[in-house]
Amino acid sequence: MNHERAAMLGLLAEARKKREELRAKCEWLAQSLRQGLNTALTNVEDLAMDTVWQQMTELSGSWAELVAVRARIERLERELGG
Repeated sequence: MNHERAAMLGLLAEARKKREELRAKCEWLAQSLRQGLNTALTNVEDLAMDTVWQQMTELSGSWAELVAVRARIERLERELGG
């Protein structure tokens, strides 16, 4: 196995790990948002919108990062032939 292929395999493994971390983070944030916006549990006027806004901003950034990592994985997989 040449060094370039080994390096690409290492990058692929790192990207896959990052993808799983980002998926878990996005899932957690989405669940937290869902609970924070559940008006069956909290009156609308009592919603913690500062927290919800912060979580939504974080979810948006994490989701964008996840999309970029997925594209990187697809590119590496194509380059590696599988």
